[in-house]
Amino acid sequence: MQVMISGLVGRAAQSLPQTTDGLPVVETALAVKTADGKDWFAIQFVGTNLVDAAQVIRKGDTIAVTGELTFEPSGNGSKVNSKPIVAVSDLELCDSPIAY
Repeated sequence: MQVMISGLVGRAAQSLPQTTDGLPVVETALAVKTADGKDWFAIQFVGTNLVDAAQVIRKGDTIAVTGELTFEPSGNGSKVNSKPIVAVSDLELCDSPIAY
């Protein structure tokens, strides 16, 4: 499912193992404001151009991303505790911070 979300970067981008095609991957976390507080998403940048773009974002930055939303099952296979992951196709740095 294609999504667009915006929020605060929760940590610096960290390198992950390359894809099976040999593309670089980095991941960070994004806190998205909701009516109940906030939800956390893993944000993955795949490919040289996106990985280079991800290197400019820092913890506390406000960003908006567009990408494919998937869910990684938890260790016990439960969908209740699954990890939401957005594979980024577009990144936008936002000027105004989001209040939490």
